[in-house]
Amino acid sequence: MKKIIAIVLLALLPAQLLAWGPKGHAIVADIAASRLTPAAKQNLQLLLGADSLASVSSWADSVRKERDESYDWHFVDIPKDAPGFSEDRDCFRPQDKHRDALSDHHNCVVDRIEMFQKILGDEKASRANRLEALKWLVHFVGDLHQPLHAIDEAHGGNDIKLAVFGSSKCGDYDCNLHWAWDTLLLEHTGYTEEEYVARLNTLIAQKHLENQAGGTPVDWANESHLQARHIMEAKPAAIDDAYYQANIELVNQKLALAGLRLAALLNNTLGKAAAAKVSGLAQPAGQGTLT
Repeated sequence: MKKIIAIVLLALLPAQLLAWGPKGHAIVADIAASRLTPAAKQNLQLLLGADSLASVSSWADSVRKERDESYDWHFVDIPKDAPGFSEDRDCFRPQDKHRDALSDHHNCVVDRIEMFQKILGDEKASRANRLEALKWLVHFVGDLHQPLHAIDEAHGGNDIKLAVFGSSKCGDYDCNLHWAWDTLLLEHTGYTEEEYVARLNTLIAQKHLENQAGGTPVDWANESHLQARHIMEAKPAAIDDAYYQANIELVNQKLALAGLRLAALLNNTLGKAAAAKVSGLAQPAGQGTLT
């Protein structure tokens, strides 16, 4: 029932707001969940209860209207010609109209990943706060791996209107470059969530992508920014099958890396064998406590 409600809520939002779309975020979560250490998996389940990591992976999009202050946490607007991320320049957005913009000096996805990781790993924080931090994290790590979430040019490509696979309209909205990279290239594969995960697991093994599973949110932002610059410089007149064939490998690689890096982050944060009790946590009989 929770999953159905989440899908309905997401359907009410403009698709331009949904990085990777619900399927893409679920794929990232599935890849991460399959690579957790036993301790991290146990501690994660103590937080999630009957939910899966994939089932909460789009929660951050579903609450955007009621949590207006979180709007800019999903991306980082690095200037197109900048060499890379700068916190002072890219995470303070007082010109924005969203709540708390005048006081929030961490108003970007890079800082928010780091902040919510600290809350998730804080043994003194409440279960509710740690669970919410987990929900932000699983989503934001995915967001940061969509290249156009790391560039300010044309609002990350949202202002670049173009036809996608023969149609200028995507639902009730004009199609645009950002939307294509968020969702439309991924959906054009025709794979189910399960099929996509299986194919990405094969890609991970073939390309030895686990060797790239480390790094920090700053590293990931700079990687995405460099890729976004190439995407913007090669922006097409329209998204067609030729563009799809030329770019779907990067989409797949970024989804795979997001899953691997999310797993590493969760293992580092929740992977302790020894644990301290969390306030308000109902611990199932016979299980360890949450780290």
